[in-house]
This record gives sequence, structure tokens and C-alpha cells, in this order.
Amino acid sequence: MRTWAFIDLVVDHKTGKLRETSLWSNIGKAAMTWAFIYTVYAKQSSEWLWAAYGGVVVLHETASRFFNQKQQALDKQNGTTS
Repeated sequence: MRTWAFIDLVVDHKTGKLRETSLWSNIGKAAMTWAFIYTVYAKQSSEWLWAAYGGVVVLHETASRFFNQKQQALDKQNGTTS
């Protein structure tokens, strides 16, 4: 059984190739998380910052999963595999 590693965040588990969309998505989330933590630490936060940060993270994940499911359904309908 293979254990999880950080490289799994950006590498396709089937092919072992780098997935650029995952790489940049995770870099963006990490940068946004750092900026959020820094702003809270500097005591410059407000309830709007919390709402904006949470909204962006949740909406990105929701949209990503939605489009992934749509693409899988199209691939299945067309008989292609990726």
C-alpha cells in the first residue's frame, strides 16, 4: 500500500505526470491562506475578510468538482478515457 505524499497534490495518480492545473490551484490557495493568516495576525481583519476568504475557497472547490464531474460524464458518453 502506497502512502500519501505532498507530490500527490500536483501529480496525476494514474500517469505520474505533473498536472499544472492542480499545481497552480494549490499555489494560489497557499498564497491566499498565507495572506489571510498574515492579515488576521496583523489584526487588520474584519467579518468581510472572513466571508470573502471562505467564499473564494469554497466556491473554487465546488466549481472544480462540478466541472470535473461534467467532464467525466462527457468522456463516458463519448467513450473516451483520460
